[in-house]
Amino acid sequence: GTQNCTSCVPGTYSGTGAEACTDCDAGKHSSTGASSCDACKGGSYSDAGARNCSTCLGGTYASAGSESCSACGSGTYSEDGNSACTKCDSGKWSNMSESACTACASGKWSGSGAEKCTKCDPGKWSASGAAGGCTDCAEIERA
Repeated sequence: GTQNCTSCVPGTYSGTGAEACTDCDAGKHSSTGASSCDACKGGSYSDAGARNCSTCLGGTYASAGSESCSACGSGTYSEDGNSACTKCDSGKWSNMSESACTACASGKWSGSGAEKCTKCDPGKWSASGAAGGCTDCAEIERA
């Protein structure tokens, strides 16, 4: 007898001679008639049986083949579709799950990767977004 083959639907795959299609694992996806599933690229994720991978939103990240996005920690940020979080620059800070870092207010400072800004010591000051530290007031008066 003749055998009719049917293409697997997106999100499933089959090997040669298979009698049924199998769902792709979480973190993978496929198109119509796939013989295997492809891993989601970094910055995206999928549930099992996915046709497409979904993009991670700002403040989250995922490595290749992920089944979900993870939150960026305090002192880091990410934009949509990032595979890793980036440390905030000196003079900036962030809470968890942020898509950008915030500049420290005048009179405060931070090093890179800060989760909060630190007040300048008495007799010292800083402009908004000051990197690394505060300036002695006496130095400014001399300028």
